[in-house]
Amino acid sequence: MQAADKTRRKEWIQHLRALAKYWKHRSASDIVLYKSTRSRNLSALNIDEEAEAHVGQFARKWEVTQSFASPQLYNMCGITCCRSIHMSGMLYRKPRIHAAFTRCSVMLTTGNLIVFRDVLRSRVGKQLNHIHHERIANLDLKDCYIYSGLLTESDLLYQNQTFDANKPGHHALPRVYLEDGWTSTDEDVMTTFVIWHGKAKSWFRAEEGAGGGEQQRKEGKRTRIKRVAKLGSTGRSVVFRARSRAERDHWVLAIQNEIERVQGDVADFRIEEAADPMRIMEGGGNTNTQPDAN
Repeated sequence: MQAADKTRRKEWIQHLRALAKYWKHRSASDIVLYKSTRSRNLSALNIDEEAEAHVGQFARKWEVTQSFASPQLYNMCGITCCRSIHMSGMLYRKPRIHAAFTRCSVMLTTGNLIVFRDVLRSRVGKQLNHIHHERIANLDLKDCYIYSGLLTESDLLYQNQTFDANKPGHHALPRVYLEDGWTSTDEDVMTTFVIWHGKAKSWFRAEEGAGGGEQQRKEGKRTRIKRVAKLGSTGRSVVFRARSRAERDHWVLAIQNEIERVQGDVADFRIEEAADPMRIMEGGGNTNTQPDAN
């Protein structure tokens, strides 16, 4: 990048270094918050980290009434849109059902999920040092669906089938991430969520108010036309994996709130029926015969 003069260049460098330092400490503080929240829940429920995955997925409501939800992790910022970037972080992405998971950087913005390439490897699989993060996907969250948990088992296809004689029924081995010290023993289905979006769309026409029928059309009621996903058509699923169930729940809640917010902002096309001449003479008709788009 090139600035206008040397003074402005120094100002840019100074501010960018301050932002880089801030986000480095911010990422470290977020991991500390995750660890402290999990430690508090483990102490309150009197369980260990190995039982956390089973308790979080299969426990009854009365068994987890003493759990703690951090207001700093689950806040109102995503609903009120106080930031242009709702959430960002590292995930593992599988664009197709038979593809392998690759590490990527994901950014959740207003109505969009932007995916950047995080790891660049050579032909033999060795990780290469690079500074350019290429954008590889931009997913529009309009008309998308998200699901997680046991429903994602058919989307994984290849799961970890490690067998431990000391812990039968538990297939996942303990994992540790050296960049921040985060540990996890969750199963594959516990850390996976899928975003589905349809390919084909069609126009859907419906009158305002249910049950009006022919009488509603005679009275000049408005007709709503909206663009919706076609039923029975094939769609595309993008599978994401987080490092733990806690991070997965955080991502799923943030994306679900953004999908609901986008659906509420969708504008509908309204078409008004032609006015009845007899009603116009009586002064009670609607004289607007042109389509009205809101």
